Amino acid sequence: MKKSIISIFISILILGSASTTFASGNTTSSLAPIRAQDILNLMACKDKKPEEQIKDRTDGTKVKCGDVMKKTASSHPKGSNSGGGY
Repeated sequence: MKKSIISIFISILILGSASTTFASGNTTSSLAPIRAQDILNLMACKDKKPEEQIKDRTDGTKVKCGDVMKKTASSHPKGSNSGGGY
């Protein structure tokens, strides 16, 4: 009896976590993954020119904003950046 309760609990846990992954769309995302370091640097370069340098947010090195924008350009979808489709 005890083994069957444990096995039912484990199967519910496994099925529940798998359905959450499928519902979130992580398995079929067409966007390229971006490191958190690149996202932070992109936010810091938001109002800067491509030739300006910033201090990296995680390791403290100097990086050019143009290099950061090139790294993250492949992850942006083509088309409008407005966020709405209407």
